Amino acid sequence: MKIQNTYPSILILQIIISFSSIIAILWSLLLNSNTIPFVLLLILAIFIFVCIYISKDKVNIYNIDKNTCVLSIFVVWFLLIIMGSIPFYILFPNESIRDIFFLTTTLVTTNGIWTNIENFNSSAFLIWQSILQWLGGVVTIIVGTFFVEMVLSKKNISKDYFSIENVRIIFLLYLSLTLIFIFIFRLLINDLNKAIHISMALISTSNAFTSDGNIKIEYNNLTKLFMIFTMVIGSLSINLHYKSFSHGFLNYFKNKNLKIMFIFMFLFTLFLSLNIFNNIKMPSVDKFIDTSFLITSFITTTGLIPEKLYNYGLLNNIILFLTILTLIGGSISSTSGGLKASRIIYIYKYIYVELFRLVNPRKIMAKEKISNIDETSQIFLFCILYLISIPILSAILSIFGLNFEHSFLIIISTITNSGIGLLEIANLNYYPNSTLEVILLSIVLLFGRIEIFLVMILISAIFWKKI
Repeated sequence: MKIQNTYPSILILQIIISFSSIIAILWSLLLNSNTIPFVLLLILAIFIFVCIYISKDKVNIYNIDKNTCVLSIFVVWFLLIIMGSIPFYILFPNESIRDIFFLTTTLVTTNGIWTNIENFNSSAFLIWQSILQWLGGVVTIIVGTFFVEMVLSKKNISKDYFSIENVRIIFLLYLSLTLIFIFIFRLLINDLNKAIHISMALISTSNAFTSDGNIKIEYNNLTKLFMIFTMVIGSLSINLHYKSFSHGFLNYFKNKNLKIMFIFMFLFTLFLSLNIFNNIKMPSVDKFIDTSFLITSFITTTGLIPEKLYNYGLLNNIILFLTILTLIGGSISSTSGGLKASRIIYIYKYIYVELFRLVNPRKIMAKEKISNIDETSQIFLFCILYLISIPILSAILSIFGLNFEHSFLIIISTITNSGIGLLEIANLNYYPNSTLEVILLSIVLLFGRIEIFLVMILISAIFWKKI
């Protein structure tokens, strides 16, 4: 395999960055904000695109193999972080490159704002913050749809599976959903600028949309309900959205994973409302909506917290429960983090098949119940690596003067890309102060986006021998 095979992925990334830069320029002009950082980024993206396009004759032909997929994933994320940090470096010339790099990494991984930079609530910063996490959501979906699942699958890769047309469809669908949500939030909160910030944050299951980086929110019940709906849409597979847009919205309700998720969300909400939060003096409707918002926020790895519920001081009692929710996450090929609920369901089905075979060795199961069983070994290995890495990374982080409990929460927050919601509930005011901490947490953030299984493939000797 040649490194040049990753060029088409880089070209697609430059097109998406160029589009994002144009949006940032237009948005800045409307707010009379600084456009220079985004103009420079646009020029750089066009320059890289032209250079690669000229150097490769047939960029429309993509030589797909699993090594190319793995390498493309890392190249794309590395370039996205480097190029995404350029506007911040111009906006904050006195800040260290380390802090700018870490801030960019937290945003593109849809983790949210995690920074110690002061006076960061300028219009230009808020514009690029929203676009950057939205951009991270786009890249997450494209990478997850075309690359991650290719690598985890044992099936042969179809040459026409990855194409510019397929990427275009996904991008336009993601953009269309964002525009629809912007329009509805504009009607709900009567502020177009805030509506754009909220929509871009929630569709990418990120929690950064306020001017001060606050993740505790308080809106009326109707707005909260639609925010819940937006977070759910952001955590669903883009393939399900495409199927529903193409063949009717009833396809949403036919999806088994969505049905299971709604059942669990309702049961968890009912349980917390009637038991843990039973003594909270709130109207029943408000309590139910706030509890549902909290559960949806963490199960979709968004990490937002209802302010009224937070002020009662009971959330610390269920922090372990919320931690488990973030580990579950949303669907494959979505903007959410975590293990992915659909993979957990798939492994459950696999365990059920194996137990059935063990208990009933002479019975034959229906063919559809044992289909795709070959993929389970890799998915199971991924889940094991994911879970084992958490205590290992927590132990490494505790070297920097943190106790293991705090390190555990920090690692969970970063590897699930759920932001500082768990840290806020635990009253843990933490920011990486050393370069080694920044490097470690940046790697963990990328683990949550890139998939640990792919990292293991990248560092293997067999992988590099084939390049």
